[in-house]
Amino acid sequence: MPIYLDISHPDRLVVAVVHGTVTSDDIVGVIQKFAETGAWQYRKIIDVSIGTAIIDEKGLEMMGAMARNNAGDTTRGPTAFVIDPTRGEVIQQFIKMTEGERPVKTFHSLHAARKWLNENTKP
Repeated sequence: MPIYLDISHPDRLVVAVVHGTVTSDDIVGVIQKFAETGAWQYRKIIDVSIGTAIIDEKGLEMMGAMARNNAGDTTRGPTAFVIDPTRGEVIQQFIKMTEGERPVKTFHSLHAARKWLNENTKP
């Protein structure tokens, strides 16, 4: 799978790193993992800086709906996307479609993303 996923229950942190080209099916698999492991409330770093997504607006809408439906009444934790500064249109579009559902922001470095997550996590 072109998405490396590490879920740390003790740290309540999910790190996902996209390698190569991902499809909506790959992303659906990750959403299912979140549901299976109860990681919706966890802080998330999703690094797409070196990966590419083949997904259209309909696919983005489907992913947003899946995340909302699978999370149920659970509050989703803050999400930090690490993007390449010269790309990232798909992530920006996804963020706009899901604004207000959880704290979310894009970054150009893993360090900045982790710092923001730490500052935006309730004890």
